[in-house]
Amino acid sequence: MKLLSAQQLRAADQFTIANERIASLDLMERAARGCVKWLNLNFPELGAVAVFCGTGNNGGDGLAIARLLYKQGKKVSCFENKLSEESEDYTANKKRLPIPLNYLNETNFEELLATINPETLIIDALFGSGLNRSVQGFSAKLISKLNQGKNTIISIDIPSGLFAEFNTTHIPKAIIQATYTLTFQRPKLSFLLPEYGAFAGKFHVLDIGLAESFIEEQTSPYNYITAEFVKNKLAPIKTPFVHKGTFGHLLLIAGQEGSMGAAILAAKAALHSGLGKLTLVSPSCGLEILQTSVVEAMVFPAGDKFIEGPHFPQIEPMAIGPGLGKNPQTVKSLKLLLKQATQPLILDADALNILAEQPDFVDLIPKYSILSPHPKEFERLVGKWKNDQEKLDLLSSFSKHHQVYIVLKGAYSVIATPEGTFYFNSTGNPGMATAGSGDVLTGILGSFLAQGFSPLNTALLAVFVHGVAGDFAEKKWTSRVVTAGLISESLSLVFKELQTTP
Repeated sequence: MKLLSAQQLRAADQFTIANERIASLDLMERAARGCVKWLNLNFPELGAVAVFCGTGNNGGDGLAIARLLYKQGKKVSCFENKLSEESEDYTANKKRLPIPLNYLNETNFEELLATINPETLIIDALFGSGLNRSVQGFSAKLISKLNQGKNTIISIDIPSGLFAEFNTTHIPKAIIQATYTLTFQRPKLSFLLPEYGAFAGKFHVLDIGLAESFIEEQTSPYNYITAEFVKNKLAPIKTPFVHKGTFGHLLLIAGQEGSMGAAILAAKAALHSGLGKLTLVSPSCGLEILQTSVVEAMVFPAGDKFIEGPHFPQIEPMAIGPGLGKNPQTVKSLKLLLKQATQPLILDADALNILAEQPDFVDLIPKYSILSPHPKEFERLVGKWKNDQEKLDLLSSFSKHHQVYIVLKGAYSVIATPEGTFYFNSTGNPGMATAGSGDVLTGILGSFLAQGFSPLNTALLAVFVHGVAGDFAEKKWTSRVVTAGLISESLSLVFKELQTTP
């Protein structure tokens, strides 16, 4: 799914209006009906609702929602924050409103807000995605006061005060802290970035029928991975004439004394992701635990307590890093492996930490390899960044210069490509922030690469599948107790859901 800027989405609005011969007011009504449908589905016992509107088109959405809810018999109150001149569609919806409109100002707003019960659902339609400067003055005070309450807040299209893309100059106190955001047609880039994304709460994309033909013609470096894309790539097996070689052979290089768990997690995840054959290179001190924990894998001992060369199985592709450690002999072994590699490989964990300390190794990485750092590991590679925009610039620069794919792990993990594009993941949850979760991802990445997927599709499919496994684990055990092992155990459920046979 291609992500668009606020300006591009406005252009999509205008194109749809012009080419579908639909009035802008009717398009607003379509958006309002979508919001009300979502509210009825997710809040079936909806009681009182308080709608806060600006006087632009986002406020017009709010007024239309208020009218539709009132017609359904809901207890609705409506509040206007006069911003500037009213938009034409706002005025039209104001005339349609069947209930009184409360006008907010400096002298009465605290008194009016005090009349709202804590159980009342608040709908935020103060500012839309067209905002181009930080909210100040009375509007900022109003937003701050709304945030101080205990009410559930649902923002329409975007939390008021938040920019749709980057928010480097923003004042956090002047941004609505939404519980949910009902955004139109596409997620906003800012929702996916850690600096300000939390203001959107849980966002839900509502299709309001903007012209997809126009959207697909737009250029954007930003994309969002969807289930439809993944299902199309993970087609069911259609022939019985297959064997273990059909599904690839991966060389996994992982583990040192005291860190064999990382090797086990990565190995199990690789095998649970459809891999045909796995050879695990690890120190001999872990031979017994590895052979009893991952009985399907072949184990090749290399070193005693840590991995050391020079003799390794001549198998590619390779995944290197989980629990590896940074022993000087291991460092030498990594350099040797990089020199010998002829195909793209997976580098994670201590392999990345070694690269950060040995920058001359970076030029040895085969083109189109996949690096999967968490933010601190990436920082060790490239240095600190001031904000999300600078972080994405560093990601793109490193990816282009070294011709590698980078999976920066975290909420909405982002994949940077050598072509300068970004792909944000749409799956996962906070319960996945647990030790070993990245090792599971390494195993999935290695598995898909060995199965013959391109490096790009390997990265896209792996982060999505990893996130869905985490979502299954959260649903069954709750996010507080999710472990990396439970994520790996959930992989079978993921493939059962994504690979439905006819």
